[in-house]
Amino acid sequence: MPPPGAMPPPGAMPPPAMPPPAMPPGVGLPPDPAAPKPKRGLLVGLVIILVLVLVAVPAFLVFGGRDGDEPATAATAAPTATTPATREAAGPAASPKPGDPPHVKFGWAKARIYESLADMSKAFRAGDLNGFLAPVADKKLRAELERRFRSLRAIKATALELTADSGPFDDKLVGGYSEWGVTVAIKHCFVVARCEPDKMLVDTAWRDSKDGYRLVKFSLVRDVRGPQPWEVSTLTAAVGTRAIVAAPKALQGRARAFLPAAERAAKIADRYVLGRKPDRYLIYLAGPSDWKKWFGGTEDWAIGFAVPASAERSDIVLRAAEIDGGYAESIMKHEMGHVATLAGRDYRDYNGENWWLTEGIAEYVEWDGRPVSAYDRKLTTRRLVRANLFTGNLEKLVPENDAPEWQIDAAYGVGYYTTRCIADQYGHEKLMRFADQVLRNGRPSEAESPTILGRDWKDVSKRCLAYTKQKVGA
Repeated sequence: MPPPGAMPPPGAMPPPAMPPPAMPPGVGLPPDPAAPKPKRGLLVGLVIILVLVLVAVPAFLVFGGRDGDEPATAATAAPTATTPATREAAGPAASPKPGDPPHVKFGWAKARIYESLADMSKAFRAGDLNGFLAPVADKKLRAELERRFRSLRAIKATALELTADSGPFDDKLVGGYSEWGVTVAIKHCFVVARCEPDKMLVDTAWRDSKDGYRLVKFSLVRDVRGPQPWEVSTLTAAVGTRAIVAAPKALQGRARAFLPAAERAAKIADRYVLGRKPDRYLIYLAGPSDWKKWFGGTEDWAIGFAVPASAERSDIVLRAAEIDGGYAESIMKHEMGHVATLAGRDYRDYNGENWWLTEGIAEYVEWDGRPVSAYDRKLTTRRLVRANLFTGNLEKLVPENDAPEWQIDAAYGVGYYTTRCIADQYGHEKLMRFADQVLRNGRPSEAESPTILGRDWKDVSKRCLAYTKQKVGA
């Protein structure tokens, strides 16, 4: 199998008699009709990521050769055990004395740790770095948390709240002092003051001392492909009405330059949102060292990817050195298509029977508003169909790992044409309902097609194969 969801560059010239040598798969941009020239491309792939108990799929972009809007749900976090009002209602925990039973010691530790988390949350929202770092004694950990503080503030994280998700637990003695573990939930919004907040989990440890409980461990975010860029890099950001472009200081100018393209791409992606509308689409521009570590890094041939950053949100990473401003907009439209249609859900069959729709709808978003006759994977798709290498079985469309570049390109083309066929034949709204049920809720195409499209899935597949042949001239 190829890297899941791998996207090749569409062929810009008539297909040769023999397959070209295999190249790294890539997704392409449409050629400039005024000045045709060779284009670089990208490959989009989907990789299994465990997000809490969900299987999530990042989309990769690599080198190659082609050039329903629903309002977000506003919510306010419910009072938790870390809020002053809750602490007062419960009454202060008693300070343990020699000979006290274990629950007294536990209650004291819990109260002090929860209090510190509440104080850190308040300090972050106030922009008070010293207050945020107050419970931290270790210099190395202070530096790490200062980086998180500055980066999260730069990318406009708002309403941030640190709460105990579980614990304290595992009381142990370290240097004569008790140490407790607490799983901490980081909840926040982006830019807006009220939202349905993202939730990320980190493991922490708190050690008693003569100055009270001190934070001695603060892990990377759990259960996702990490580390998050804001955990390991000091970031700056350009913030728009629908997108945030974040980058290290050395790329600050590039972030500002990319923002208009990100804003245009975001407005298109918003029209395709299934479920919760992102507060902002978050795009990270990576330098060479950042590229190797953010979200675990990825292959050298890739130029960008979309990856789940939490159970509710996916972010985009672009390899800044390989992308110019015009190229970035096309990439971001495709990747924002994945964010709009898949973020925060169980990404089913990432390289299986629904691959055609996962990538086809992202192509559909990227090609928004442009005529199907101008689609830039037309030639390779025609070649695939004429060679009878695709005869209508969409569930088997995902290309093999050793497939030639043109075949991978054509597989993306078939996904696009089929997705476009459903929209043209049955209506855009029905396409989006179908995608919601199949991609986000894991329903079989065979079950949803009669209900949503009014036709048996075999009939739809046959009709869309005929549509594809007609559009590519096969």
